[in-house]
Amino acid sequence: MKNTYSDKEIEFIKNEYPKHGLDYCVSTLNKEKYSIKAKVATLNLHKNRHVNFEQFENITTKEVAYILGLLWADGHIAYSNNNAKTPIIKHSSKPDDNIYFLKTLNEIGKWNTFQSVNKGSFANEKKLINTNWISDRKIGDYLIEHDYKNKLKSPEKILNKIPDDLRVYWFRGFFDGDGSVTIKNKGHHSIAFTGHAEQDWAFIIQFFKKIKIENFKYRIIMSRGGRSSQIRVSNKKDLLKFENYLYFDYDIYELGLLRKRIQFKDL
Repeated sequence: MKNTYSDKEIEFIKNEYPKHGLDYCVSTLNKEKYSIKAKVATLNLHKNRHVNFEQFENITTKEVAYILGLLWADGHIAYSNNNAKTPIIKHSSKPDDNIYFLKTLNEIGKWNTFQSVNKGSFANEKKLINTNWISDRKIGDYLIEHDYKNKLKSPEKILNKIPDDLRVYWFRGFFDGDGSVTIKNKGHHSIAFTGHAEQDWAFIIQFFKKIKIENFKYRIIMSRGGRSSQIRVSNKKDLLKFENYLYFDYDIYELGLLRKRIQFKDL
């Protein structure tokens, strides 16, 4: 792999690194990461700190696709308490997980973050929750247009905006938010997606069919928090199909929650 640069490649780095970051330049130019890091330093380039709307309008990176899946699971859109009523895009997670999430969110621009007590928790002890947020009219309106205010629907609008080769990252982000994995030595293995009782799971069923998973169960769950619905897979062969599809490049880019990915190592 050559690490010399043509004028065209240098111009590409100047234009794309501030918007899309290091990994995008590495994969597009087929260069070593350390080499592009050195070239970025030589050119004195810096990533844009503002979250650029163009990244969502024209989706070209795995990070944006992943974040869109994560926001479908654990995102929320509110409005600023000002005359303009600017949309606020929020993402919430447990503090330990937020170390990974905030790192990925900041790959596409600077997100604000704060920690508070999770008032919706039924645990005896107080639980903390982290909230990451940005305020942006264009991004907020874009997400609303693509049904992020009514996520009981199937997310076909946003999935149709994501190129085929990047959709796997949307599902990885969604799994990190609304999915769970259980791998035990005695043979009880499963993955599940859990959501609202009225959730339209057609998109997950289509996803399973795409990767040739045919054995799954749907159920309604009753808990102190109310009714919810769940789709579960427990067949080991199907779980391996899920792992091979969802995490095919995790060991290279480490995009997503390590605690979920690492459990599949015990299958």
